[in-house]
Amino acid sequence: MAGLDKIIERITQDSAVKCEGILKEATAQATSLKADAAAASKKDADSVLAKAAKQAQAIVEMAESGSAVEQKNALLDAKVGIIDEAVDYAKTKLAGAGDADYFDTVMKLVKAYAQDAEGIMYFSQKDLSRLPAGFAEKVSDATNGKLKVSSEPKNIDGGFILAYGDIEINCSFDALISEKIDVIKDTLNKIIFA
Repeated sequence: MAGLDKIIERITQDSAVKCEGILKEATAQATSLKADAAAASKKDADSVLAKAAKQAQAIVEMAESGSAVEQKNALLDAKVGIIDEAVDYAKTKLAGAGDADYFDTVMKLVKAYAQDAEGIMYFSQKDLSRLPAGFAEKVSDATNGKLKVSSEPKNIDGGFILAYGDIEINCSFDALISEKIDVIKDTLNKIIFA
């Protein structure tokens, strides 16, 4: 039996050597896999961090851009508000001018808008009641007798309406300002914000 024990001992030794080799190989593979996994994890982590940094930068840029747009819009709103206030102030000042200044302005408008035809000039009830003496004659003289002032009031708030048959030229302050509002706003914008 001594031979059998030697064979078993030999098999045990060979098995131990083989197991030790398998264990070493498995340990080496595990170490390699662990290193590969660590490298892959680091690469993935670096990629995620780089992607997050790009996204954060994009968010910051969008916020800065949005802030700049909001700032420009607020400035534009302020400019528009100032211009609108200036236009309203001018309308109020025209409507509230003393009779002499008011009707001097009206005469300038008559000279600018009167046509070379027979016509009628209409005012609001308020303006009719404060027409200066001789104003109708001044209008007639300025238009070579072609424009007559009517005693019939029109529903306007400052200014006048010229009627030439079926054609009316609305020279109320609101209509004149509406007609020229873009030019007025551009001019005010240049004066105020140049």
